[in-house]
Amino acid sequence: MGKALRILVIIILILSVVSLVFANLLFQKRELLTKRNEILENTVVNIAKTIESEDASDSTPPSVEKDISDVTDRELVNPEKQAMLENYPINLEQQNLPALDLDNTKMRMQLRSYYVVGPDGQYVIDQLTQKPSTKGKGSMAEVLDNVFDRAKTQQAKLNKTRAELSKMREMMSTAIEDVNSLKVAGRTDKKTITEKVELVTTLEGEKARLETKATKLTAEKRELNAELADSRNEVEILNEDKVALEEELISAKEKNADWEKRWKGIKNNPIGSDPDAIVVTTMTAGEKGKILEVNDELKFAILEFSADAIKEILGENRQNPLPQLEMNVRRPGYQSASGEFITRIKLRQVVPEKNLIVADILSDWQQAKVEKGDVVFF
Repeated sequence: MGKALRILVIIILILSVVSLVFANLLFQKRELLTKRNEILENTVVNIAKTIESEDASDSTPPSVEKDISDVTDRELVNPEKQAMLENYPINLEQQNLPALDLDNTKMRMQLRSYYVVGPDGQYVIDQLTQKPSTKGKGSMAEVLDNVFDRAKTQQAKLNKTRAELSKMREMMSTAIEDVNSLKVAGRTDKKTITEKVELVTTLEGEKARLETKATKLTAEKRELNAELADSRNEVEILNEDKVALEEELISAKEKNADWEKRWKGIKNNPIGSDPDAIVVTTMTAGEKGKILEVNDELKFAILEFSADAIKEILGENRQNPLPQLEMNVRRPGYQSASGEFITRIKLRQVVPEKNLIVADILSDWQQAKVEKGDVVFF
């Protein structure tokens, strides 16, 4: 019995040593797996940051039209054009699109979850295998599948971009060939233009010489025209002076005839022959008459008095001599520093049998020219 127990103890001891060795080996494997999973997790997170989380939105490419009409010397208002970027996927150029973000606690925990965990914190059992499910929402497989799908989409986008680059290279090569052809034709045209410019320069020099000669002749012509114009002006001035003198002569004759007619009846005043006649030295205040005619140059006017004013001046039967009274002249509505006042007049000669009296215009009192219709008052 003791011998068997001793053997059992030895066996247990040996098994303990073996278990300790295996435990140590398993611990090293565990550390290896942990570090490996950590590296893989960080790598997946970093790779996800380089993968776009969504595609660029569709947009309309810019309108670029190429002139495909032939180059001729005829100006084309509406040349034929070809749209170069009609089917160009402009969304391939969009940059800085958002990338996948796995660098957060939730996504890292999902990366570490090999099995699908339910809301109760227990593994979700696959109905077919009756084992914990490894695929589905909340599992590591979901995150990796999403990263893989976006990577495939980005690779397809990259391949499409390469194809578009190839098309653009072909278009650019064609455009360069067109430009090279135009440059060859342009050099030929430039040579022709240079020759034409030299000919134009020669012609312009000849034109300038002729223009200088024409300018000189024009200046001479202008001088002659100026002399002719001066002569004509002198003739016109003389003619105008002649006409003016003739008009002044006619006007003077007409005025002379008019005044001779006006003064024909004014000779000797029979009134005042009576030495006993009463001479009036003052009058009642008020309006007495108005200006009938006026001669501002000779400074006299013909006044038309009312019957009452004539009786007051000459008497009831016009028997008194004309007094040498001074009276005033005003113009209703006239505005000046002295109001409506125009000037003063002095009675000089009465017209027989009429209510008319000739008066002198006193220049010292005159504020404005006396006009027909002005009011005479005392």
